[in-house]
Amino acid sequence: MTLDVPTLFFVSTLISLLMAVWVGLMALGKPRNDSLWSWFAALACYCAGNMLVALRDASTPPPLAIIVVANSTYALALALMLVALRRFQDAPLNRWHVLLPVLAAPLVLGGALAISAAARVYATLLVYGGQILLLLWTLRDRAHPIAGRGRFLLQVAYAVLLLILVGRTGLVAGGWIEPANLIRNSPIQAIIFTVLSCAVLSLSLGFVYLSMERAEQRYREMAMSDVLTGLPNRRAITEELERCVSRARRDGELVGVVLLDIDHFKRVNDSFGHQAGDVVLRSVAQAVRSRLRGHDQVGRFGGEEFLVVLPGADLNGALAAAESLRQTVESSPVRWGAQSIAVTVSVGVRGGIVTAAETADTLVGSADAAMYQAKQSGRNRVCAAGDGVKTN
Repeated sequence: MTLDVPTLFFVSTLISLLMAVWVGLMALGKPRNDSLWSWFAALACYCAGNMLVALRDASTPPPLAIIVVANSTYALALALMLVALRRFQDAPLNRWHVLLPVLAAPLVLGGALAISAAARVYATLLVYGGQILLLLWTLRDRAHPIAGRGRFLLQVAYAVLLLILVGRTGLVAGGWIEPANLIRNSPIQAIIFTVLSCAVLSLSLGFVYLSMERAEQRYREMAMSDVLTGLPNRRAITEELERCVSRARRDGELVGVVLLDIDHFKRVNDSFGHQAGDVVLRSVAQAVRSRLRGHDQVGRFGGEEFLVVLPGADLNGALAAAESLRQTVESSPVRWGAQSIAVTVSVGVRGGIVTAAETADTLVGSADAAMYQAKQSGRNRVCAAGDGVKTN
């Protein structure tokens, strides 16, 4: 089977153009500084560069201006890919990393072309190779990591592009291919364009995949978060407790469960309004979160209740943590306009070894019963499950 290089070039350009359209459609409705818009612009520049190359190779002799502009357009496409990745990472962008290759490309490539067509190929490796290395470094930036399989696809595609540049330069240096005409038919050129088409397609698919993974992650976080307080919601904190209980059963670890309920919360809503009640909920959430250890977890369990999971805590440790939380809330009145709203919580605690018969639900049930006992005993106090009342 014989592969026709001009046909491969046309198909590669067409596929890139379609990918640009699809990415543009994905970007509709997003802010202009969204990474998808930058990637759309990069693909559009790549397609424009391909069209200029086709125009160049159709002219005899090829105009110098078209050659320089075509190669500069490719440099702009790679620069816009860098912009897209840095925006995706929410990372600062060094403008010189973007502008320098774009400004240098016409000078370096034009000057090389004045020497020979082969010199232009070497200059191409210098400019584009440097940009691709910068893109690969960006994908491995530990200060702004990119998670997901799309990152791996991008890394492989950029590495293949770099190998194509290095390989083509070597072939030109060895006299295996003619540097003056990029899309002339030859078996080697056919292989290069086949691999190039796959790499460019993989780049676009990789970035689209990254965007989809990011969106999926955000939807998952929204589904597991309480919008008002920013804490994990009931589903999320319950799942965390279930994982903790499973681990405790397996390894014989301790688990502390603390359930807090804001005292007289309905009275706050009735006296100051629901907006004030929302502020109180956020204030309590912040106060509780500020007093927990790094591996402890807190979530909004429902209404004005908060569930705290304390891995490794026995009953005394859980009681001490609960008392600290109670005191923190009590000493943090909420400002509402010119008024100050006093806030207290009643707290139920269960801590210690998890037996084979216990589940996450039974632990919460024990803490809930203790919390009810604290309410019945006068509120603003901590009670332990099955162990009487601990007053403030």
